[in-house]
Amino acid sequence: MIGRSTALAFLALGLLAAPATATENALCERLFVPEGYALECSVQSGSGQDEWVLTVHPDEGTFAPLSELTIRPVTEPVADPKAWLREQLTLDMSSFDATLEDLLHGADSPLADTPLVGQLESWRGFLRQAAGWPLAGCDAPESPADSDSWRMECHWEVGPFRQFMAVRLIEADGERYAVRIRAMNEQRMRHLVAIANSF
Repeated sequence: MIGRSTALAFLALGLLAAPATATENALCERLFVPEGYALECSVQSGSGQDEWVLTVHPDEGTFAPLSELTIRPVTEPVADPKAWLREQLTLDMSSFDATLEDLLHGADSPLADTPLVGQLESWRGFLRQAAGWPLAGCDAPESPADSDSWRMECHWEVGPFRQFMAVRLIEADGERYAVRIRAMNEQRMRHLVAIANSF
C-alpha cells in the first residue's frame, strides 16, 4: 500500500507537470492550423505566474526550422508600441557595454589613461550601431486603421537566400500578445500570416 506521504508526493509532481489550463487550451484552440503544420502549446511555471507560448511550424522541409509562428502574452507595460516593436529586433548590448565601461573607466582599470581607451571607445560606438542593424531591413511600424494592434514587416536577402519576418503587438479580449512570424519564402509567409490572423 502506498503511504500518505508518497501519495502526496505523486500528487504534487502531477500538479507540477499539469497540462495547460483551460485558458491556454482555449487560446491554442483559437488558431486554425492546416495540414502540413504542427502546433505546440507549452506552459512553463515560474516567477509566480505561468509563462506560455504557442508555436506553429511546418511539419517537414529543408528550411522548416527557419519558418515559424510564435504567440506569447505581453505582461510588461508598453508605453510606445513603435519603440516596443523595434526593440524586438534590436540586439541587447547593454551588458557588454556596461562591462566595457568598467574596463575603460573603472577605478581599478589597467587601461585607464592609456591610448587604448580612445580606440575601444570607437568600438563601443560601432557596437551600438550594430545593435540596430536588423532594423535596416524593416518597414516603419504601423497600426492598421480602426485597430489597437501594431505591426512591423521585415525582409532580408543574402545571395539567393531570403528571410521574411513580421512582428506584431495585438490586443484580444483585453490582453496584449506578441506575434512573430518568419519564413524563407513568400508562400510560407502567407500561410503563417493566415494562421496568425485566425488567433
